[in-house]
Amino acid sequence: MEKTIHIFTDGSAIRNPGPGGWAAVLIRGSKSWEMSGASPWTTISEMELLAAVEALRSIPEGSLVELRSDSELLIHGMRFRVFRWQRQGWRNSRGLDLQYQELWSELMQLNKRLNIRWRWIRGHSGHPVQTRVDALAYRAARSVWVKENMAA
Repeated sequence: MEKTIHIFTDGSAIRNPGPGGWAAVLIRGSKSWEMSGASPWTTISEMELLAAVEALRSIPEGSLVELRSDSELLIHGMRFRVFRWQRQGWRNSRGLDLQYQELWSELMQLNKRLNIRWRWIRGHSGHPVQTRVDALAYRAARSVWVKENMAA
């Protein structure tokens, strides 16, 4: 059985900001499982980060993980920028407070307890698992949007 846990994540928001959803598909060997969630008011970026956080929280410490996302913010941020942001007091290159600091901080902690390879995957490129996770994230966002509009 393969030891690497492959994770595909995605986030979605209707009207960005607006109702949002996140999703992850986790695969280890022949087993796979899905997870998703929603928020009534959020952004795509926040949902992209939250999808990674939620998926990684579910993984045992020390696991070998390959996380794939179509979010350049997430992948590039974790591979190249997050340590600089932390050194700069969670400020970006313009000196402004970094958005989603709590999520970035948690991703750093998860990165320390897991062996993660961060990989970018082109969105909407026909990869079957990425297509599935995109649909799950949109469905989660849509469920919040429908509830809000049905109540109105």
